Amino acid sequence: MIGIVKDVEISSSFRKETKPYGKIENRKTYAFIFKISGSTEYNFDTEKITLRAGDMLYLPCGISYEYTATPGSLYTSINFLADVENQAPMVYEMDGFHKIDFVCDSFSTLWNVGSLSEKYTCLSAFYDLLSYLNGAEHWNDQHKKQTRMMEPAIEYLKAHLFDPGLKTEDLSALCGISDTYFRKLFLARFHASPQEYIISKRISHAKEIIESGDFDSIAEVAELVGYKDPLYFSKAFKKMYGISPSGVNR
Repeated sequence: MIGIVKDVEISSSFRKETKPYGKIENRKTYAFIFKISGSTEYNFDTEKITLRAGDMLYLPCGISYEYTATPGSLYTSINFLADVENQAPMVYEMDGFHKIDFVCDSFSTLWNVGSLSEKYTCLSAFYDLLSYLNGAEHWNDQHKKQTRMMEPAIEYLKAHLFDPGLKTEDLSALCGISDTYFRKLFLARFHASPQEYIISKRISHAKEIIESGDFDSIAEVAELVGYKDPLYFSKAFKKMYGISPSGVNR
């Protein structure tokens, strides 16, 4: 577990392809490395760690290591200074973090060239990440039964995420538990309410569509990700990214 993190200052963030080989001596910052594609093997003095797509590696300040990567490996890094309790590298599975798409695809761009509002959005995601990391191991150790209980809802959610008729109360019914108890379990696992999780995934996908240019109107994008009301969609988009959908490619 990463433990307590104090006095955070994000120094840089970037999204790029991993070099085939690299060697770092006495790393100058802490880092979260999010693997988007491919794999990278990190060789530390006492252990080897393989980072695969969908996982995140925590690197402490002052550590030295070598790494080798498969061709075409992409990653997003967040480099920061802080007072951190844990000084050992550690890999985390990130499928339960509801803002993982935002961090991997948009964090570095918004942090580097975004508005002040967008930078605060990045900071919010960073602190959500810290909360997730410090709860992830506790969840894995203490709540395996609850995880199995939620699986029917999670699978349904994956299949119907962009269905405008999706209702959070349908998810609890699939698990045979009350809506209140389901929300409690969901929050413990994803560090977001079911509604917050759905909005985050939908808006993140909407941004991908807009950036691709493969759409005719914002109303069409809204409909593709499950919103009947374009105005409501635009408000949700601006709340998450700090800009309106129409301003993405400008």
